[in-house]
Amino acid sequence: MSTPLVTSHDGATDVRDRLNLNPAHWGVRAIAEIGVAVALAAALSWIAQAFPLRMPQGGSFGLEMLPILFIALRRGVLPGVVAGGLFGLLQLIGVGGAPYIYQPIQAALDYPLAFGALGLAGLVPVGELKGAAGAARLIGAVAVGAGARFFFHFLSGLIFFAEYAPKWEAPWLYSITYNLLYLLPSAVVTALVLWPLLRAYDAAFPTSRRTLS
Repeated sequence: MSTPLVTSHDGATDVRDRLNLNPAHWGVRAIAEIGVAVALAAALSWIAQAFPLRMPQGGSFGLEMLPILFIALRRGVLPGVVAGGLFGLLQLIGVGGAPYIYQPIQAALDYPLAFGALGLAGLVPVGELKGAAGAARLIGAVAVGAGARFFFHFLSGLIFFAEYAPKWEAPWLYSITYNLLYLLPSAVVTALVLWPLLRAYDAAFPTSRRTLS
């Protein structure tokens, strides 16, 4: 399963397993997967630069969320946060493409915090990806991760880019519509690609456990 779970004696899901807060339990393969995910996210971000779908104050359609969400769903919240945060830091120094930096707090909101927040997708127990129920759980997980990323971009837009809002549009509404224009299609395509990717991984490693491998 994409999100192996530990179940307590009373049958309740152990949330600590999905948080995966102890790096000592991650193992070599998990750490290697995080490194590969960060590198893939940077490569996908570079590819996105070639598309004419870049927004004037930063942001563009792309699949850079894909590897980060994969780690969050496969390894848990903290590994996903670490992978996303590292990718965000790489973006700040231009490894994943030219960053849009207005001031330090804005840069932190739009890059390490926004991409680190993708790791929250690991809170959703995706389980076995079969049928409509599996699809619904995966969509929910992507929505949580992308929604968390959106929150930080929204704050950045509301605080630092309100001056770009048209006179007829409230700054908060401008920030919402601006960020949804590229985040929503990116999230939809990411979910579509994640489905076969996670199923293929589960088939290749059917007995793998996130916290022990």
